[in-house]
Amino acid sequence: MSEHHAKEEGACGHEIARDAEVPELLGRLMDHVAENMVVHARWVRASSDAGAVEERGLLAVAEQYRAIATASEKTAAAMRAMHETPPVPHDLARLDREALARWMKTKVTLQRRLAHLLLNHAEHSEGVLRKMEQSTPELSTEID
Repeated sequence: MSEHHAKEEGACGHEIARDAEVPELLGRLMDHVAENMVVHARWVRASSDAGAVEERGLLAVAEQYRAIATASEKTAAAMRAMHETPPVPHDLARLDREALARWMKTKVTLQRRLAHLLLNHAEHSEGVLRKMEQSTPELSTEID
């Protein structure tokens, strides 16, 4: 290996395969949320004829959530399939470190924003769950 090639600690395929848990969990969450949207849509439709518009909207959103889930599952499978990809030399002289650093900074920012958003949604869901367990009447508009 020349001085311009990085010494491989492990194959990129191993790292990609290890990170498959991200799209896998995202897909599970999206499918789980879609399931509730369908249940909610049926409930609101059964409650009144006026609920038909909300039902159609919720079913359309649930369909797109399921598309995200399916894409996430396929992504995770493709990532896991890379586990056996053998290491190859990486010519560090060809690496645009500045571009990679800009990309990485954006990635970290997006990851942190998503994590924060998911935590806020989880806290809201926990509040709704507490109301459900207490059977409070103000629950009706909060279980979306």
